[in-house]
Amino acid sequence: MTNDKQRIYSGDWKPLHPYTGSASTDLYYITLANKVLAAIRSIENDLAEDDYRKINPSEQKELACILTAYFEDVISQTGIFQAFSRVYQQKYGKPLPFYSLDSDYTPGEINTEDIQFLIWHYHMQLNNLDIAYSPALDTFAAIAADVMELFEAEYETAPENEKLLHYLQPDEKEQHNLYALHARFLWLCTQSYLFSNNGYLLEDQAEALADEAKENGLEDQIPDMVNQLCNDFGFNQVTEFMRLTPPHWLAEVLGPESPLYDSLRSMGHKYTGYYRYEGCDDRVTRFRHIATDRVLEVTNRSLVGLPRDMKNPSLILRTGFVEWNGEWWLSGQITSYEDSEDLIGQITGDDDEYNLFEPDDDLPDDEQQIILTDILSTTVGEEGQTLDESDTAWQAMLSDEIGEDFFIAQVEAGQIKGLQFYDDPGRLLLDNLRFVTEYIKR
Repeated sequence: MTNDKQRIYSGDWKPLHPYTGSASTDLYYITLANKVLAAIRSIENDLAEDDYRKINPSEQKELACILTAYFEDVISQTGIFQAFSRVYQQKYGKPLPFYSLDSDYTPGEINTEDIQFLIWHYHMQLNNLDIAYSPALDTFAAIAADVMELFEAEYETAPENEKLLHYLQPDEKEQHNLYALHARFLWLCTQSYLFSNNGYLLEDQAEALADEAKENGLEDQIPDMVNQLCNDFGFNQVTEFMRLTPPHWLAEVLGPESPLYDSLRSMGHKYTGYYRYEGCDDRVTRFRHIATDRVLEVTNRSLVGLPRDMKNPSLILRTGFVEWNGEWWLSGQITSYEDSEDLIGQITGDDDEYNLFEPDDDLPDDEQQIILTDILSTTVGEEGQTLDESDTAWQAMLSDEIGEDFFIAQVEAGQIKGLQFYDDPGRLLLDNLRFVTEYIKR
């Protein structure tokens, strides 16, 4: 008899959905997810406990929900995976990395290769990229084939989740509301099945922020600080796929025909820092960034209902602004502070504030070379294990201090040798080098 804890229930399924309450299709997809779970479990049970490919029962449930949510996405025509496939096609000339696709592969419909790719993606994110899983692993292929059989049997009769589709299609009023759009692209890139690991990353950042606030005696400010973190994350997080941010992905999910496509694709970085009110007219309000003296003219439409004291020139404001449709908009929390020499000194002496509007640059090539040489010369791991060329090449791939372009150049020059997926001696990684490097070095 199956233990209740080994089954998928509503509480397991709902986190992958943006709405409160239930959809009329939930019971159908939860039932299907349990069939997917049984298919996964039958293969996982044949693996030894110490097999690096094996995942535990809780992880099996997560994976089953993710694969079922992919099926729901295709059936409901919400366009999440189709957007990924289209963007990848535009950049790399085919709809999916890694696999040789024949005429049976149809973008926008269910495909075995899509399922196998999602299984690889789940395992990579589950282990924080520490294990270089091969997308061609036999267990991944076996699970994908069995799950595809389940999906094919249901394909013609599966119900569309109209509630999910409606959520991802902003109405006319919402199309002009930055905050309504933010809620959608934040959900898409932190909780949807394709990007759910970013939600765990955001949780980790929020916990670290809260711990730091407690250490500094700022417990009362934690809600505002976390709110600001989530707001910034929604605008600025670079996702693992093609380096697109959440607004850009919502644009692709809506599609090029959407009236929102161009404005979402062109949405800029959000700059959260310390500002001072400078003045206003009937169209814009001006704020001066304290550390750089840069003045932003912010549309008054983004200031409706905000505190009056934000226009007090004697106060210092911590808030954020993002450029959208050629206008600056205020977004997120506003915290005000009394002006003081100490605070001004802290602000102007903060490198993050001073460089707020500057793009992040890679280290100079000579510094990256020193770091790379050090990594490649390491022969013993942290746990005393012997490291070979493939191990150190992967560690170089994971290094935040080695930039994407520099890394690829060194691989192509032959300085980084042995780069491959674990237990996969072929060229699968090298043939998809740019995609994998973007996936990791985002």
